Amino acid sequence: MEIQNNDDFKYVLQDTNTIYFGRELTYAEMMDREDVPFKFKAVLSAHIARDTDLDKKMAEHLMTISDSAFSYHIYEQLKLTVRICYKVQKKGFGGKIKEKWLHKSCPLHQFCREYRALAAQEDVMIEDFSISKLALMVLSI
Repeated sequence: MEIQNNDDFKYVLQDTNTIYFGRELTYAEMMDREDVPFKFKAVLSAHIARDTDLDKKMAEHLMTISDSAFSYHIYEQLKLTVRICYKVQKKGFGGKIKEKWLHKSCPLHQFCREYRALAAQEDVMIEDFSISKLALMVLSI
């Protein structure tokens, strides 16, 4: 019997200027966690809950969000970045072709424009999301 840890991508981390959210967290789980800032919980309940169900994962929501949605504009104000990774083939020494993983952080508008279709095809994997603490601080609810 194989035991899997289902909580590998359910995390909230903070450094001095950024809050990171794992890709498997649902909005409801964010509301229940104590390490999520209260102001972000207020943004979730006041604005994001109008556009989507709180039982939805943040990754699922961003895969279907339109650029005219109010929650899209909220995430733009919060300077949301999506960290992704994908494989590329690179020619190494001696002409040998190797596969290499590239990791990239991109703002929401770039993710929606360039990488969302690739993520839907599973050519690109979403790792996590981050928002700016400064942007969260100056956002009025």
